[in-house]
Amino acid sequence: MTASNRPGGWASRRPKAAAAFSPTEVAERLDAAGAHYAAGRLDEAARAYEAVEARNPGDIRAPYSLAVIDIRLGRLTRAFERLKGVVRREPGLFTAQHNLGFVCQTLGLWPQAATAYAHALALRPGAVETAFNLTAALTILGRTDEAIERYRTLMAEPATALRALTGVALLKPAAITDAELEALRRAAADSGVEAEVRTGLLFALGEVLEARGLDEAAFAAFATGNRLKYEMLLAAANGPAGPAAHPKAVARDHAQSAARVQALFTPAFIAAHRGGGLTTARPIFIVGMPRSGSTLIEQILSSHPAVQGLGESPALAEVLQRRGAYDPAQPKAGSYFRDLAQDYLADLRARGWKPGARPVDKTLESFLHVGMIHLMFPRAVILHSVRDPVDTGLACYRQLFGQGNETLYDLGQIGAEYVGYRAVMDHWRAVLPGRVIDVSHEALVEDPGRQIRWLVTEACGLDWDPACLNFHRTNRPVRTASVAQVRQPIFTSSLQRWRRYERHLGPLFEALGPYAP
Repeated sequence: MTASNRPGGWASRRPKAAAAFSPTEVAERLDAAGAHYAAGRLDEAARAYEAVEARNPGDIRAPYSLAVIDIRLGRLTRAFERLKGVVRREPGLFTAQHNLGFVCQTLGLWPQAATAYAHALALRPGAVETAFNLTAALTILGRTDEAIERYRTLMAEPATALRALTGVALLKPAAITDAELEALRRAAADSGVEAEVRTGLLFALGEVLEARGLDEAAFAAFATGNRLKYEMLLAAANGPAGPAAHPKAVARDHAQSAARVQALFTPAFIAAHRGGGLTTARPIFIVGMPRSGSTLIEQILSSHPAVQGLGESPALAEVLQRRGAYDPAQPKAGSYFRDLAQDYLADLRARGWKPGARPVDKTLESFLHVGMIHLMFPRAVILHSVRDPVDTGLACYRQLFGQGNETLYDLGQIGAEYVGYRAVMDHWRAVLPGRVIDVSHEALVEDPGRQIRWLVTEACGLDWDPACLNFHRTNRPVRTASVAQVRQPIFTSSLQRWRRYERHLGPLFEALGPYAP
Protein backbone atom coordinates (compact mmCIF):
# COMPACT_ATOMS: atom_id res chain seq x y z
CA MET A 1 0.00 0.00 0.00
CA THR A 2 1.44 3.37 -0.98
CA ALA A 3 1.53 6.34 1.34
CA SER A 4 -1.07 8.12 -0.77
CA ASN A 5 -3.58 5.31 -0.27
CA ARG A 6 -2.85 4.59 3.38
CA PRO A 7 -5.75 5.48 5.71
CA GLY A 8 -4.94 8.61 7.58
CA GLY A 9 -2.00 9.29 5.24
CA TRP A 10 -0.98 12.70 3.98
CA ALA A 11 -3.25 12.52 0.92
CA SER A 12 -6.36 12.21 3.04
CA ARG A 13 -5.34 15.22 5.12
CA ARG A 14 -4.54 17.49 2.15
CA PRO A 15 -7.02 20.40 2.13
CA LYS A 16 -9.27 20.55 -0.85
CA ALA A 17 -8.83 23.51 -3.16
CA ALA A 18 -11.31 26.23 -2.26
CA ALA A 19 -14.19 26.59 -4.66
CA ALA A 20 -14.06 29.47 -7.08
CA PHE A 21 -16.04 32.59 -6.31
CA SER A 22 -19.13 33.09 -8.39
CA PRO A 23 -19.15 36.01 -10.84
CA THR A 24 -21.28 37.97 -8.39
CA GLU A 25 -18.88 37.29 -5.52
CA VAL A 26 -15.90 38.23 -7.69
CA ALA A 27 -17.53 41.53 -8.61
CA GLU A 28 -18.34 42.29 -4.97
CA ARG A 29 -14.82 41.49 -3.79
CA LEU A 30 -13.21 43.50 -6.57
CA ASP A 31 -15.46 46.45 -5.73
CA ALA A 32 -14.48 46.17 -2.05
CA ALA A 33 -10.79 45.94 -2.95
CA GLY A 34 -11.14 48.99 -5.21
CA ALA A 35 -12.73 50.95 -2.36
CA HIS A 36 -9.84 50.02 -0.06
CA TYR A 37 -7.36 51.12 -2.74
CA ALA A 38 -9.12 54.43 -3.32
CA ALA A 39 -9.05 55.12 0.43
CA GLY A 40 -5.33 54.35 0.62
CA ARG A 41 -5.80 51.09 2.55
CA LEU A 42 -3.38 49.22 0.32
CA ASP A 43 -2.83 46.22 2.61
CA GLU A 44 -6.57 45.55 2.83
CA ALA A 45 -6.90 46.02 -0.93
CA ALA A 46 -4.05 43.58 -1.57
CA ARG A 47 -5.59 40.92 0.70
CA ALA A 48 -8.91 41.22 -1.11
CA TYR A 49 -7.28 40.96 -4.54
CA GLU A 50 -5.14 38.01 -3.39
CA ALA A 51 -8.26 36.14 -2.28
CA VAL A 52 -9.78 36.54 -5.74
CA GLU A 53 -6.49 35.58 -7.40
CA ALA A 54 -6.27 32.39 -5.32
CA ARG A 55 -9.85 31.28 -5.94
CA ASN A 56 -10.25 32.51 -9.52
CA PRO A 57 -6.76 32.24 -11.10
CA GLY A 58 -8.18 32.71 -14.58
CA ASP A 59 -9.33 36.27 -13.82
CA ILE A 60 -6.54 38.76 -14.66
CA ARG A 61 -8.14 41.72 -12.90
CA ALA A 62 -6.79 40.71 -9.49
CA PRO A 63 -3.16 40.13 -10.52
CA TYR A 64 -3.21 43.32 -12.58
CA SER A 65 -4.51 45.30 -9.59
CA LEU A 66 -1.88 43.71 -7.35
CA ALA A 67 0.78 44.87 -9.82
CA VAL A 68 -0.59 48.42 -9.59
CA ILE A 69 -0.31 48.24 -5.79
CA ASP A 70 3.26 46.97 -6.14
CA ILE A 71 4.09 49.94 -8.36
CA ARG A 72 2.60 52.36 -5.89
CA LEU A 73 4.62 50.79 -3.05
CA GLY A 74 7.84 50.75 -5.08
CA ARG A 75 7.98 46.95 -5.32
CA LEU A 76 8.90 47.12 -8.97
CA THR A 77 10.45 43.68 -9.34
CA ARG A 78 7.23 42.08 -8.10
CA ALA A 79 5.19 44.35 -10.36
CA PHE A 80 7.39 43.34 -13.30
CA GLU A 81 6.75 39.65 -12.74
CA ARG A 82 3.00 40.13 -12.26
CA LEU A 83 2.63 42.32 -15.34
CA LYS A 84 4.57 39.88 -17.48
CA GLY A 85 2.04 37.24 -16.49
CA VAL A 86 -0.89 39.54 -17.18
CA VAL A 87 0.21 40.54 -20.70
CA ARG A 88 1.11 36.95 -21.50
CA ARG A 89 -2.51 35.98 -20.78
CA GLU A 90 -4.11 39.15 -22.12
CA PRO A 91 -1.78 40.93 -24.58
CA GLY A 92 -4.55 43.29 -25.63
CA LEU A 93 -4.78 45.12 -22.29
CA PHE A 94 -3.39 48.60 -22.96
CA THR A 95 -2.93 49.67 -19.34
CA ALA A 96 -0.99 46.51 -18.51
CA GLN A 97 1.34 46.99 -21.50
CA HIS A 98 1.89 50.66 -20.67
CA ASN A 99 2.54 49.94 -16.99
CA LEU A 100 4.90 47.12 -17.92
CA GLY A 101 6.80 49.64 -20.03
CA PHE A 102 6.94 52.05 -17.09
CA VAL A 103 8.21 49.37 -14.70
CA CYS A 104 10.86 48.19 -17.18
CA GLN A 105 11.90 51.81 -17.77
CA THR A 106 12.27 52.45 -14.06
CA LEU A 107 14.28 49.26 -13.58
CA GLY A 108 16.52 50.18 -16.51
CA LEU A 109 15.28 47.28 -18.66
CA TRP A 110 15.13 49.42 -21.78
CA PRO A 111 14.69 46.81 -24.52
CA GLN A 112 11.71 45.36 -22.63
CA ALA A 113 10.39 48.88 -22.00
CA ALA A 114 10.49 49.71 -25.71
CA THR A 115 8.72 46.46 -26.58
CA ALA A 116 5.96 47.02 -24.02
CA TYR A 117 5.41 50.65 -25.03
CA ALA A 118 5.28 49.63 -28.69
CA HIS A 119 2.61 47.02 -27.91
CA ALA A 120 0.65 49.59 -25.89
CA LEU A 121 0.86 52.19 -28.65
CA ALA A 122 -0.34 49.68 -31.23
CA LEU A 123 -3.39 49.10 -29.05
CA ARG A 124 -4.03 52.81 -28.55
CA PRO A 125 -2.27 54.91 -31.25
CA GLY A 126 -3.46 58.19 -29.75
CA ALA A 127 -1.83 57.60 -26.34
CA VAL A 128 0.48 60.63 -26.18
CA GLU A 129 2.52 59.74 -23.08
CA THR A 130 3.02 56.21 -24.34
CA ALA A 131 4.30 57.62 -27.63
CA PHE A 132 6.76 59.95 -25.90
CA ASN A 133 7.90 57.18 -23.56
CA LEU A 134 8.51 54.87 -26.50
CA THR A 135 10.49 57.61 -28.25
CA ALA A 136 12.60 58.12 -25.12
CA ALA A 137 13.28 54.38 -24.90
CA LEU A 138 14.34 54.26 -28.56
CA THR A 139 16.69 57.20 -27.94
CA ILE A 140 18.29 55.48 -24.96
CA LEU A 141 18.72 52.29 -26.98
CA GLY A 142 20.57 54.22 -29.68
CA ARG A 143 17.80 53.85 -32.25
CA THR A 144 18.11 57.54 -33.05
CA ASP A 145 16.58 57.54 -36.55
CA GLU A 146 13.49 55.72 -35.28
CA ALA A 147 13.20 58.17 -32.40
CA ILE A 148 13.41 61.19 -34.69
CA GLU A 149 10.83 59.66 -37.02
CA ARG A 150 8.43 59.25 -34.11
CA TYR A 151 9.12 62.80 -32.92
CA ARG A 152 8.27 64.09 -36.39
CA THR A 153 5.00 62.15 -36.33
CA LEU A 154 4.18 63.84 -33.01
CA MET A 155 5.18 67.22 -34.49
CA ALA A 156 2.30 66.88 -36.95
CA GLU A 157 -0.21 67.20 -34.09
CA PRO A 158 -0.64 70.73 -32.69
CA ALA A 159 -1.05 69.48 -29.12
CA THR A 160 2.33 67.72 -29.15
CA ALA A 161 4.23 69.69 -31.82
CA LEU A 162 6.36 71.88 -29.53
CA ARG A 163 7.32 69.08 -27.18
CA ALA A 164 8.31 66.88 -30.12
CA LEU A 165 10.24 69.70 -31.79
CA THR A 166 12.18 70.13 -28.57
CA GLY A 167 12.95 66.41 -28.55
CA VAL A 168 14.41 66.45 -32.06
CA ALA A 169 16.51 69.55 -31.36
CA LEU A 170 17.99 68.15 -28.16
CA LEU A 171 18.63 64.74 -29.67
CA LYS A 172 20.16 65.90 -32.96
CA PRO A 173 20.46 69.69 -33.39
CA ALA A 174 21.82 69.29 -36.92
CA ALA A 175 18.55 67.63 -37.97
CA ILE A 176 16.57 70.85 -37.41
CA THR A 177 15.60 72.58 -40.65
CA ASP A 178 15.55 76.35 -41.17
CA ALA A 179 11.76 76.33 -40.92
CA GLU A 180 11.89 74.35 -37.70
CA LEU A 181 14.48 76.75 -36.30
CA GLU A 182 12.13 79.65 -36.95
CA ALA A 183 9.34 77.74 -35.21
CA LEU A 184 11.67 77.16 -32.28
CA ARG A 185 12.53 80.87 -32.12
CA ARG A 186 8.89 81.95 -32.19
CA ALA A 187 7.73 79.47 -29.56
CA ALA A 188 10.69 80.12 -27.24
CA ALA A 189 9.96 83.87 -27.35
CA ASP A 190 6.24 83.41 -26.67
CA SER A 191 5.54 84.14 -23.00
CA GLY A 192 2.12 82.56 -23.48
CA VAL A 193 3.67 79.10 -23.88
CA GLU A 194 3.53 77.00 -20.72
CA ALA A 195 6.68 77.62 -18.64
CA GLU A 196 7.88 74.01 -18.62
CA VAL A 197 7.46 73.65 -22.39
CA ARG A 198 9.06 77.02 -23.04
CA THR A 199 12.06 76.14 -20.87
CA GLY A 200 12.68 73.02 -22.93
CA LEU A 201 12.34 75.03 -26.13
CA LEU A 202 14.95 77.54 -24.94
CA PHE A 203 17.54 74.87 -24.14
CA ALA A 204 16.81 73.20 -27.47
CA LEU A 205 17.13 76.53 -29.28
CA GLY A 206 20.49 77.09 -27.62
CA GLU A 207 21.74 73.72 -28.88
CA VAL A 208 20.64 74.41 -32.45
CA LEU A 209 22.08 77.93 -32.52
CA GLU A 210 25.37 76.74 -31.06
CA ALA A 211 25.59 73.99 -33.69
CA ARG A 212 25.26 76.73 -36.32
CA GLY A 213 28.02 78.83 -34.75
CA LEU A 214 25.65 81.56 -33.48
CA ASP A 215 27.25 81.67 -30.04
CA GLU A 216 25.85 84.97 -28.70
CA ALA A 217 22.28 84.02 -29.56
CA ALA A 218 22.89 80.51 -28.21
CA PHE A 219 24.09 81.78 -24.83
CA ALA A 220 21.13 84.15 -24.61
CA ALA A 221 18.80 81.17 -25.11
CA PHE A 222 20.61 79.10 -22.49
CA ALA A 223 20.59 82.00 -20.02
CA THR A 224 16.85 82.59 -20.46
CA GLY A 225 16.16 78.87 -20.16
CA ASN A 226 18.14 78.65 -16.93
CA ARG A 227 16.37 81.69 -15.52
CA LEU A 228 12.96 80.23 -16.30
CA LYS A 229 13.92 76.87 -14.81
CA TYR A 230 15.20 78.57 -11.66
CA GLU A 231 11.94 80.50 -11.34
CA MET A 232 10.02 77.23 -11.69
CA LEU A 233 12.11 75.69 -8.91
CA LEU A 234 11.39 78.68 -6.66
CA ALA A 235 7.66 78.42 -7.39
CA ALA A 236 7.72 74.71 -6.54
CA ALA A 237 9.55 75.44 -3.29
CA ASN A 238 6.86 77.95 -2.36
CA GLY A 239 4.16 75.45 -3.26
CA PRO A 240 3.65 71.69 -3.05
CA ALA A 241 7.36 70.74 -3.07
CA GLY A 242 8.02 72.74 0.09
CA PRO A 243 11.02 74.84 1.25
CA ALA A 244 13.38 71.85 1.15
CA ALA A 245 13.19 71.96 -2.66
CA HIS A 246 14.54 75.52 -2.84
CA PRO A 247 17.89 75.47 -4.70
CA LYS A 248 19.63 77.14 -1.77
CA ALA A 249 18.14 74.61 0.65
CA VAL A 250 19.31 71.80 -1.63
CA ALA A 251 22.80 73.33 -1.67
CA ARG A 252 22.81 73.44 2.15
CA ASP A 253 21.70 69.81 2.26
CA HIS A 254 24.54 68.86 -0.08
CA ALA A 255 27.04 70.69 2.12
CA GLN A 256 25.70 68.98 5.25
CA SER A 257 25.91 65.55 3.60
CA ALA A 258 29.49 66.22 2.59
CA ALA A 259 30.38 67.33 6.10
CA ARG A 260 28.73 64.26 7.64
CA VAL A 261 30.63 61.92 5.33
CA GLN A 262 33.97 63.59 6.02
CA ALA A 263 33.36 63.55 9.76
CA LEU A 264 32.56 59.83 9.76
CA PHE A 265 35.34 58.60 7.51
CA THR A 266 38.43 59.32 9.53
CA PRO A 267 41.58 57.20 9.17
CA ALA A 268 40.68 55.54 12.49
CA PHE A 269 37.17 54.61 11.30
CA ILE A 270 38.49 53.17 8.06
CA ALA A 271 41.19 51.18 9.85
CA ALA A 272 38.68 49.82 12.39
CA HIS A 273 36.44 48.39 9.66
CA ARG A 274 39.02 47.31 7.11
CA GLY A 275 38.61 43.72 5.96
CA GLY A 276 34.88 43.48 6.57
CA GLY A 277 33.74 43.80 2.95
CA LEU A 278 33.12 41.46 0.06
CA THR A 279 36.40 40.60 -1.65
CA THR A 280 34.96 38.34 -4.35
CA ALA A 281 33.19 41.07 -6.31
CA ARG A 282 34.92 43.82 -8.30
CA PRO A 283 32.34 46.37 -9.45
CA ILE A 284 33.50 49.47 -11.28
CA PHE A 285 32.18 52.79 -9.98
CA ILE A 286 32.41 56.07 -11.91
CA VAL A 287 32.03 59.21 -9.78
CA GLY A 288 32.34 62.94 -10.39
CA MET A 289 30.36 65.99 -11.47
CA PRO A 290 27.58 65.84 -14.05
CA ARG A 291 28.72 66.56 -17.64
CA SER A 292 32.33 65.61 -16.85
CA GLY A 293 32.73 62.90 -19.50
CA SER A 294 31.58 59.97 -17.39
CA THR A 295 29.27 58.52 -20.05
CA LEU A 296 32.19 58.22 -22.46
CA ILE A 297 34.13 56.24 -19.84
CA GLU A 298 31.17 53.95 -19.23
CA GLN A 299 30.56 53.41 -22.94
CA ILE A 300 34.19 52.44 -23.51
CA LEU A 301 34.17 49.95 -20.64
CA SER A 302 30.75 48.58 -21.57
CA SER A 303 32.13 47.69 -25.00
CA HIS A 304 34.26 45.05 -23.28
CA PRO A 305 32.64 41.59 -23.36
CA ALA A 306 33.36 41.02 -19.67
CA VAL A 307 31.66 44.26 -18.55
CA GLN A 308 28.05 45.39 -18.21
CA GLY A 309 27.27 49.10 -17.93
CA LEU A 310 24.27 49.82 -15.74
CA GLY A 311 24.11 53.59 -16.10
CA GLU A 312 23.01 55.69 -13.18
CA SER A 313 21.30 53.64 -10.51
CA PRO A 314 19.81 54.51 -7.11
CA ALA A 315 20.78 51.05 -5.83
CA LEU A 316 23.76 52.11 -3.70
CA ALA A 317 22.08 55.14 -2.14
CA GLU A 318 18.93 53.14 -1.39
CA VAL A 319 20.85 50.32 0.29
CA LEU A 320 22.88 52.76 2.41
CA GLN A 321 19.74 54.60 3.47
CA ARG A 322 17.81 51.40 4.16
CA ARG A 323 20.58 50.03 6.35
CA GLY A 324 21.30 53.32 8.15
CA ALA A 325 24.90 53.31 6.96
CA TYR A 326 25.60 56.90 7.98
CA ASP A 327 23.82 56.68 11.32
CA PRO A 328 26.54 56.87 14.01
CA ALA A 329 24.35 54.76 16.30
CA GLN A 330 24.17 51.93 13.77
CA PRO A 331 26.58 49.12 14.82
CA LYS A 332 28.96 48.30 12.00
CA ALA A 333 30.77 45.28 13.40
CA GLY A 334 30.89 41.74 12.06
CA SER A 335 29.49 41.22 8.57
CA TYR A 336 27.85 44.66 8.31
CA PHE A 337 29.76 45.90 5.25
CA ARG A 338 29.65 42.48 3.60
CA ASP A 339 25.88 42.48 4.06
CA LEU A 340 25.68 45.96 2.55
CA ALA A 341 27.63 44.71 -0.45
CA GLN A 342 25.40 41.67 -0.88
CA ASP A 343 22.26 43.84 -0.66
CA TYR A 344 23.67 46.20 -3.28
CA LEU A 345 24.48 43.35 -5.67
CA ALA A 346 20.99 41.90 -5.14
CA ASP A 347 19.53 45.28 -6.12
CA LEU A 348 21.70 45.33 -9.24
CA ARG A 349 20.46 41.85 -10.18
CA ALA A 350 16.88 43.09 -9.86
CA ARG A 351 17.79 45.91 -12.25
CA GLY A 352 19.12 43.59 -14.93
CA TRP A 353 22.75 42.94 -13.96
CA LYS A 354 24.02 39.57 -15.16
CA PRO A 355 26.32 38.37 -12.36
CA GLY A 356 28.88 36.87 -14.75
CA ALA A 357 29.87 40.37 -15.89
CA ARG A 358 31.64 43.15 -14.02
CA PRO A 359 29.06 45.85 -13.41
CA VAL A 360 29.74 49.54 -14.05
CA ASP A 361 27.74 51.88 -11.81
CA LYS A 362 27.89 55.44 -13.19
CA THR A 363 25.99 57.16 -10.40
CA LEU A 364 28.08 60.31 -10.18
CA GLU A 365 26.92 61.44 -6.74
CA SER A 366 28.50 58.29 -5.36
CA PHE A 367 31.56 60.50 -4.91
CA LEU A 368 30.02 60.98 -1.45
CA HIS A 369 30.11 57.22 -0.88
CA VAL A 370 33.71 56.43 -1.83
CA GLY A 371 34.47 55.45 1.78
CA MET A 372 31.48 53.12 1.95
CA ILE A 373 32.36 51.60 -1.41
CA HIS A 374 35.91 50.96 -0.20
CA LEU A 375 34.72 49.13 2.92
CA MET A 376 31.99 47.21 1.08
CA PHE A 377 34.13 46.23 -1.92
CA PRO A 378 37.85 46.42 -1.10
CA ARG A 379 38.70 45.32 -4.66
CA ALA A 380 36.25 47.61 -6.47
CA VAL A 381 37.62 50.03 -9.04
CA ILE A 382 36.64 53.65 -8.35
CA LEU A 383 37.14 55.95 -11.33
CA HIS A 384 36.91 59.72 -10.94
CA SER A 385 35.78 61.44 -14.14
CA VAL A 386 37.65 64.75 -14.29
CA ARG A 387 37.09 67.49 -16.85
CA ASP A 388 38.20 71.12 -17.08
CA PRO A 389 36.23 72.89 -14.29
CA VAL A 390 34.92 75.67 -16.52
CA ASP A 391 33.92 73.32 -19.33
CA THR A 392 32.18 71.17 -16.72
CA GLY A 393 30.31 74.15 -15.30
CA LEU A 394 29.32 75.45 -18.72
CA ALA A 395 28.13 71.99 -19.79
CA CYS A 396 25.89 71.88 -16.71
CA TYR A 397 24.53 75.34 -17.57
CA ARG A 398 23.74 74.17 -21.13
CA GLN A 399 21.82 71.13 -19.86
CA LEU A 400 18.15 70.88 -18.91
CA PHE A 401 18.25 67.93 -16.51
CA GLY A 402 15.36 65.51 -16.34
CA GLN A 403 15.06 65.73 -12.57
CA GLY A 404 17.05 66.84 -9.53
CA ASN A 405 20.21 68.94 -9.96
CA GLU A 406 18.36 71.96 -8.58
CA THR A 407 21.65 73.76 -7.93
CA LEU A 408 22.84 73.63 -11.54
CA TYR A 409 20.72 76.40 -13.09
CA ASP A 410 22.77 79.36 -11.86
CA LEU A 411 26.42 79.95 -12.77
CA GLY A 412 27.40 80.96 -9.23
CA GLN A 413 25.70 77.94 -7.68
CA ILE A 414 27.29 75.63 -10.24
CA GLY A 415 30.73 76.92 -9.25
CA ALA A 416 29.96 76.50 -5.55
CA GLU A 417 28.77 72.92 -6.13
CA TYR A 418 31.97 72.16 -8.01
CA VAL A 419 34.14 73.48 -5.18
CA GLY A 420 32.19 71.43 -2.63
CA TYR A 421 32.50 68.23 -4.64
CA ARG A 422 36.26 68.72 -5.10
CA ALA A 423 36.63 69.21 -1.33
CA VAL A 424 35.08 65.77 -0.79
CA MET A 425 37.43 64.24 -3.38
CA ASP A 426 40.37 65.89 -1.61
CA HIS A 427 39.19 64.23 1.61
CA TRP A 428 39.26 60.80 -0.03
CA ARG A 429 42.78 61.45 -1.28
CA ALA A 430 43.83 62.26 2.27
CA VAL A 431 42.22 59.28 4.05
CA LEU A 432 42.38 56.73 1.20
CA PRO A 433 45.50 57.69 -0.75
CA GLY A 434 45.67 56.08 -4.17
CA ARG A 435 42.24 54.47 -3.85
CA VAL A 436 40.50 56.64 -6.48
CA ILE A 437 41.77 56.72 -10.06
CA ASP A 438 41.44 60.03 -11.92
CA VAL A 439 40.41 59.74 -15.57
CA SER A 440 41.06 62.97 -17.47
CA HIS A 441 38.43 63.74 -20.10
CA GLU A 442 40.87 65.92 -22.01
CA ALA A 443 43.55 63.20 -22.09
CA LEU A 444 40.98 60.63 -23.22
CA VAL A 445 39.78 62.85 -26.06
CA GLU A 446 43.22 64.02 -27.21
CA ASP A 447 44.94 60.61 -27.16
CA PRO A 448 42.18 57.98 -27.25
CA GLY A 449 44.29 55.08 -28.49
CA ARG A 450 46.71 55.20 -25.57
CA GLN A 451 44.26 56.37 -22.91
CA ILE A 452 41.54 53.81 -23.70
CA ARG A 453 44.05 50.97 -23.46
CA TRP A 454 45.29 52.37 -20.12
CA LEU A 455 41.73 52.72 -18.83
CA VAL A 456 40.77 49.16 -19.73
CA THR A 457 43.92 47.26 -18.81
CA GLU A 458 45.67 49.26 -16.10
CA ALA A 459 42.91 51.20 -14.38
CA CYS A 460 40.31 48.40 -14.46
CA GLY A 461 42.54 45.33 -14.73
CA LEU A 462 40.73 43.88 -17.73
CA ASP A 463 42.25 41.98 -20.61
CA TRP A 464 42.55 44.16 -23.67
CA ASP A 465 39.74 43.95 -26.20
CA PRO A 466 39.81 46.07 -29.38
CA ALA A 467 36.01 46.53 -29.20
CA CYS A 468 36.72 49.22 -26.59
CA LEU A 469 38.26 51.41 -29.33
CA ASN A 470 35.02 51.12 -31.31
CA PHE A 471 32.80 52.02 -28.36
CA HIS A 472 30.51 54.12 -30.57
CA ARG A 473 29.33 50.93 -32.28
CA THR A 474 28.26 49.29 -29.02
CA ASN A 475 24.50 48.87 -28.75
CA ARG A 476 23.45 49.39 -25.15
CA PRO A 477 21.08 51.65 -23.25
CA VAL A 478 22.53 55.10 -22.51
CA ARG A 479 20.34 57.22 -20.27
CA THR A 480 22.23 60.50 -20.03
CA ALA A 481 22.44 63.79 -21.88
CA SER A 482 25.43 62.35 -23.78
CA VAL A 483 23.30 59.67 -25.44
CA ALA A 484 23.99 61.03 -28.94
CA GLN A 485 27.67 61.87 -28.42
CA VAL A 486 28.75 58.41 -27.29
CA ARG A 487 27.24 56.90 -30.45
CA GLN A 488 29.91 58.79 -32.43
CA PRO A 489 33.70 58.51 -32.60
CA ILE A 490 35.60 60.79 -30.22
CA PHE A 491 35.62 64.44 -31.27
CA THR A 492 37.52 67.39 -29.79
CA SER A 493 35.07 70.22 -30.45
CA SER A 494 33.88 70.24 -26.84
CA LEU A 495 37.36 70.98 -25.45
CA GLN A 496 37.72 74.55 -24.20
CA ARG A 497 34.20 75.31 -25.38
CA TRP A 498 33.95 77.83 -22.54
CA ARG A 499 36.21 80.26 -24.41
CA ARG A 500 33.39 80.83 -26.89
CA TYR A 501 31.31 82.23 -24.02
CA GLU A 502 34.07 83.62 -21.80
CA ARG A 503 32.66 87.12 -21.42
CA HIS A 504 29.42 85.73 -19.97
CA LEU A 505 30.99 83.44 -17.37
CA GLY A 506 32.09 85.91 -14.68
CA PRO A 507 29.82 84.47 -11.95
CA LEU A 508 31.15 80.97 -12.65
CA PHE A 509 34.79 82.10 -12.53
CA GLU A 510 34.22 83.90 -9.24
CA ALA A 511 32.48 80.94 -7.60
CA LEU A 512 35.09 78.45 -8.82
CA GLY A 513 37.81 80.34 -6.94
CA PRO A 514 41.01 78.28 -7.16
CA TYR A 515 39.54 76.18 -9.97
CA ALA A 516 38.96 79.18 -12.26
CA PRO A 517 41.34 79.73 -15.21
